[in-house]
Amino acid sequence: MRELTIDSELIKKFNPIHLEHHEFLPITVENNKLITAHTENATNHHEFIRNVGQVTTGYDTLFYSIKTERLKHELKLIKQGIYHRMLVSEKPNQVAPRGNILSVISNKGGVGKTTVSIELAHQFARVGLKTLLFDLDLGNADVSNKLKLFPEHTLYDFFNKEKELEELVVRTDYGFHFIPGECGEFKLANMTWSQKQRFFRYIQKIAFQYDIILFDLGAGITRHVIDFALMADDSCIVTTPNDIISGYAAAKAAFMRFIEINSKISKDSAEEVGEFIYAPWFILNQVNNQRHGTSLYQSLSKTIDEHVNQNSIFKLNPEFLGSVISDRALLTDTYAKREIIGLKHPNSELASNYRQLTHQYLGSNQQDATPKPPRGSGLMRFVRMLGGARS
Repeated sequence: MRELTIDSELIKKFNPIHLEHHEFLPITVENNKLITAHTENATNHHEFIRNVGQVTTGYDTLFYSIKTERLKHELKLIKQGIYHRMLVSEKPNQVAPRGNILSVISNKGGVGKTTVSIELAHQFARVGLKTLLFDLDLGNADVSNKLKLFPEHTLYDFFNKEKELEELVVRTDYGFHFIPGECGEFKLANMTWSQKQRFFRYIQKIAFQYDIILFDLGAGITRHVIDFALMADDSCIVTTPNDIISGYAAAKAAFMRFIEINSKISKDSAEEVGEFIYAPWFILNQVNNQRHGTSLYQSLSKTIDEHVNQNSIFKLNPEFLGSVISDRALLTDTYAKREIIGLKHPNSELASNYRQLTHQYLGSNQQDATPKPPRGSGLMRFVRMLGGARS
């Protein structure tokens, strides 16, 4: 099984009415073939689809089947500027979209990482994305603590092989689904390699059920935290004006592990999947204003260029997701009442900041045509890792 990402520029060349009426989705061009997903209903439309593909791109079409409801859902998301990855099976020729996985990390506690994770999960759900928030602060269950949600079963039951991941899902009043962590459990804080392997495999299964999955990871840069962060398609580092050096250290630590993993693949393969570039997002939390956050990010990015990217084929290429202002009183009062900013104070500047982060991640507010660095797949990265030596 392999993975393809829907080519957004390719999609824009096709008439949306044709895609909906004839139930097909051009995914990408590979080996001089237009890779196209189609439903069973579109089988009789193959000649039309082939002709449209040839006229539009100049390539012959290679067909893969997709379930009707999944195609319709993807076309709906594409209208919002959201493009999923597709897992491809050659026998039989099928594709299935899976949700994007975003990890949220920090090098130290107190920077607002978990609050950011919760508010982002709500905002993703608010724009119509089926969202799952994982409390992967193993041993501390920080999301549970924030929301005062302590279900009977937690990730401990999964790692103890007593429950499947799907059985742990909790529907919240905040619009997103939630899988709880565990407080004070030594075994989770010190999990074995085989336990990580099991989680990595099962997350591939559950990813088909959601549009986006967020990992709220523990503070610090332990091997477990970094491995979970790199398993995600995108990682986001939360830092503050007072902890900017810690944010830099988190990015550098993840980058070193990224190099370690991807040094095992060939140069050609690495270039093909964008695995020479680690491009984490940065959120500057608790800033005075947006200009303050932008200035701090620019300084951070300059430091990385000068001290990290000088002598390696691998590059650390951070991107700026945005800033969140400091309003500790509003946050403390809201969460003390088991409420969240996006629901309780939707017109506040804080809620507006969280919405802007969401829009930036989804790409809906990007006005320039600046090329973005290619991003590899976290799941495929760890498929490679699982096939190698124990780490």
